[in-house]
Amino acid sequence: MEPKKTLSIGIDFGTTFSFCSYLEGDEIRSLIPVTETYAIPSLFFDDGKQKAFGRIAARKLENSRTAGSVVTSVKRRLNEKGIILEAGERRYTVKDVIAEIIRHLVQDAVKVARENYQIDFAEDFRIEAVCTVPVGFSEPQKNLIQEAISSIVMPNGQPITVRTMFPEPVAAAVEYFGARNKKDEDILVFDLGGGTFDAAWVRSNEDPAKIPYEVIDQEGDPALGGDDWDEAVAKWLIEQYQAEYPDDTLTPQNEAYFRREARSIKEELSETDICYWSVELRGNVVEGELTRAQFEEMTKPLMDRAVEKMLALTKRRKNKAPDHIILTGGSSIMPMVLRTIAEQFPDVDVRSINPAHAIANGAARYADWLQQAPETASGGGEASGDAPGKPKKHIKLISSHAYGIRYFYDAIGEFRICILIPRGVQLPCSAETFSYTRRLNQYESVFTVFELDSYADKDELVPESEGREIMSISLNRSQEHEIPVHTETIETLTLSEAELLSMRAVDHINGVTVEDTVSIKRK
Repeated sequence: MEPKKTLSIGIDFGTTFSFCSYLEGDEIRSLIPVTETYAIPSLFFDDGKQKAFGRIAARKLENSRTAGSVVTSVKRRLNEKGIILEAGERRYTVKDVIAEIIRHLVQDAVKVARENYQIDFAEDFRIEAVCTVPVGFSEPQKNLIQEAISSIVMPNGQPITVRTMFPEPVAAAVEYFGARNKKDEDILVFDLGGGTFDAAWVRSNEDPAKIPYEVIDQEGDPALGGDDWDEAVAKWLIEQYQAEYPDDTLTPQNEAYFRREARSIKEELSETDICYWSVELRGNVVEGELTRAQFEEMTKPLMDRAVEKMLALTKRRKNKAPDHIILTGGSSIMPMVLRTIAEQFPDVDVRSINPAHAIANGAARYADWLQQAPETASGGGEASGDAPGKPKKHIKLISSHAYGIRYFYDAIGEFRICILIPRGVQLPCSAETFSYTRRLNQYESVFTVFELDSYADKDELVPESEGREIMSISLNRSQEHEIPVHTETIETLTLSEAELLSMRAVDHINGVTVEDTVSIKRK
């Protein structure tokens, strides 16, 4: 057997835990070392003397003397600028920490592939990755993660190639369908992780003339996850402690201690109806009990937020019921999740699938599809039954956000964003609009593209405050010709199936074409 030249992997970079797997034939294989049990904690430790990851970093977090040198929940800190960890002469940004964690994850993956699955790698072997991201992540957030992974160089000198960033709930759906015989079926994925919540409506088509899977709709809250349940319990614990010791001032390290205790209480209440807890700080001890019913009452507003997103999605589907609701994500194991969703959708079968691993496994399946069609990041083709030699397309994806261009409108005397690509349209898609120069000899026009979370319709005008500026292009015209007032420019936005956005602006002046094209990759 020839040495393997490429390993295509799925990466679930989670807020709390990360997981990595690949597909061998029809079998999903875990690439997590047995020493990490079932996943690698998404933690990074550096005190200037030693670096640590995973379970070792988790032990450092439990020690009050080293806990301050551990970065936790970095996936929720993507908007933070500057240095987030100082360790001796080393300084780390959010992007640096993500790269450190995923480098460790991938190096372990290669080691597991060699030792556990006897994969013989060529000296110049490459890693190709599909990394999952929450539905609600913005282009700058996706870009930061992708850049962090792409900056990693493996010990053999080869960089990691990121094939695409893939929606987390859609990856869970791919794993659900991929492990079963295909039939016509609609599922609604409820994905509650450590830091984010996502939902996706995905359809499976049995007809071989159709594309096997279609994403119909998706929804998300990038600021809702198991960390918020921990925070609610930690706040309650602090109240109990300060009721006993009102003069004891808590430091940030003390508050982090209460959050760790809160997580343990939450996890225990997933298995028992009552938890007897005890906290000790500077020799002060407070203890008591917390019932599952009390825990669920204090965190009900969080559960309500997730349900609200589910209902918003089903409302757009005209309240049609799916065939199944699939629970996934580590935080979905809380008993209140299954009970609440079952109560909200009493006529729908609700089931849980591999909460910790489904997303990485689905990403691994998608990575395998992309490896079968190397010339396209989307899988290519029109349908499952495409002509011989044409890449097979496995899934129809939709846009996670809306995109538009900012213009000044004389009628209202203000700038507005004109929506060209609405949220939720099937990919790939392209749309164009036009504008006019405002003065004689306007040799430059600047066009700014915005990303929006809203479900505004195409050509709808939206205030600037509702969008995020993600790129600009400048169309420069030759000064050899007079540029009349009201010279028309045609602007085109195109969004690929990998959700890579590009813009094209074209003028036709005195028979001369003036054109500028800019592609954006996760910026």
